[in-house]
Amino acid sequence: MAKSSSLSTLFGNAVCEEYMGFLEDEKSLEVSREVCKALEYSADATLDGGITAALNRIEPGNSPKVVLADITKSMDPDGDITRLIRKMGPDNTLIVLGASNDVGEFRKMIALGAKDYLVKPLTADVLKDAVENVDRQSQALHAAQSGKLTVVVGVRGGVGATTIATNLAWIMANEEKLPTALMDMDLHFGTTTLSLDLETGGGFREALENPHRLDKLFLDSAIVKDGDRLAVLGTEEPIDELIEVNEESIDALIGEISQDYNQVIVDMPRHLLPTQGSLLASADTVILVSDQSLAGIRDINRITQAMTTLQTKGRILKVVSRVGSDRAAQVSKADFERGLNEEVDYVVPEDAKTLTICANAGKAIGEVAVKSAIAKVLQELAADVSGFEKPKKKGLFTMVPGGKAKKKKEVGPKE
Repeated sequence: MAKSSSLSTLFGNAVCEEYMGFLEDEKSLEVSREVCKALEYSADATLDGGITAALNRIEPGNSPKVVLADITKSMDPDGDITRLIRKMGPDNTLIVLGASNDVGEFRKMIALGAKDYLVKPLTADVLKDAVENVDRQSQALHAAQSGKLTVVVGVRGGVGATTIATNLAWIMANEEKLPTALMDMDLHFGTTTLSLDLETGGGFREALENPHRLDKLFLDSAIVKDGDRLAVLGTEEPIDELIEVNEESIDALIGEISQDYNQVIVDMPRHLLPTQGSLLASADTVILVSDQSLAGIRDINRITQAMTTLQTKGRILKVVSRVGSDRAAQVSKADFERGLNEEVDYVVPEDAKTLTICANAGKAIGEVAVKSAIAKVLQELAADVSGFEKPKKKGLFTMVPGGKAKKKKEVGPKE
């Protein structure tokens, strides 16, 4: 019995809830029918006519969860895709089938709003994997909603944003005992792996460039582990190679990571801000890191203002770093907060000695100077972001059988 029931549109056209394929040639039609049978979809979920038939059949509010649309005979494929996506709505997925095997075509389809682009000749394995991948991403999104996503952005260069991101991830994994992933989005000059004395993973760039191939095995090739609970994704790509990082790739990657790690920290260079609106909008917390300078006031205000248009769901925390060092451009804390029209959330003190030891040893601050002032502030920030509550220490009195409290016996030399 087919597991996908039908819906009736206002015009009486029946559509299958889970999937419908609209193809132009007999070979593709046969492949779609084969996949429908394997996935136990309704027999009438495959239709002739390509994207034109899809536009005629699907009405707003009555779309299958997944639509496969053949554009090979379309006179206006870009316009047809845009119109179909509008009809389908944001909660449903469009997979486009075309004839051009070109990465530029793939990127264009993604930019238009399609989730995947398949190339003829279509095979059952490719189509089945594409349809099932939609379910995997949906499950990943659900898992991500139970975890937390934090984006760390240095509003100025050299303010210590990567140091903060790296140590927040380390604290969550090692002190709070939370499965944590750290993503370094500076693909050419990132230093998170260097800071933890790790080799960069070999598959991070490939994972970003091939979001449609993402699965646990693929992701494992990109991850390097620091202990049992901290996964790090970083790379050192050739500086003469331009790498495009689109929003769909990041969304898919974070969705996949969140299945195993409920704390995801993204160290994002400020030059990526114009292209990562979706990431910023979906983050539970965005941490803006600045030095205590006039330029820092300006850039925090500019970024905060830009983010208000994104309808960011989470908090924006303002952190000033490297405070207390002899930096000529610094202003007073009162003047800095006056420029922001609000108080800063955290002040991270300068500790050149500790940071130098950490850099030379490839260790986190918590491994080198856990009781230092900088470590204490970062522990407070990490707990604020993750929601971690430190267990209360037992006092002088402990409970003993019978429900009464008994003072601990002090052990010492007899007088």
